[in-house]
Amino acid sequence: MVVLAAALIGPAHSSAAGPADGQPSTIRAKKCSWDWKRKKVVRWVWRDGVSKRIVRYRRVKVRICRTVPDPVPAPARLGVKAYEFGFTLSAKSLVAGDTIIELNNQGEDAHDLHVQRSGSDEELSTPETEPGTQSRIRFTTTPGTYRLWCSLPNHASWGMDTTFEAG
Repeated sequence: MVVLAAALIGPAHSSAAGPADGQPSTIRAKKCSWDWKRKKVVRWVWRDGVSKRIVRYRRVKVRICRTVPDPVPAPARLGVKAYEFGFTLSAKSLVAGDTIIELNNQGEDAHDLHVQRSGSDEELSTPETEPGTQSRIRFTTTPGTYRLWCSLPNHASWGMDTTFEAG
């Protein structure tokens, strides 16, 4: 019982650097809960001149703590609806970082989607997407302006060309 009490009380103070001394906190949050556990209790007793083993189970309430990992931010998402002959974006800007762009082809023709950052030669694209289907690109954006267009013949010149900001 002494060990259990010491485990429940924990250390009286923490020596980790914290906001009080100007250092960023390195302590992670802990999630604790109380749970019932079964503890096996074995006793030997004398009955009728014979030693007998008596086994009983006792319910004990214990505190279970675990560290909670830092949350991983969800990727930024940009929905692109394609139709004859244009794009509708779900947003004109998004947060730079991990990004998912989803092309939803609601037109009558197949379309694809090419993505290129201004001033960069690197280009990403979805495969040709049939009407009524979707395709995705997942990549890491850096702050700047990105161009989106359909590379099928004449589609970009007929209006399937737009931009969005990452920042």
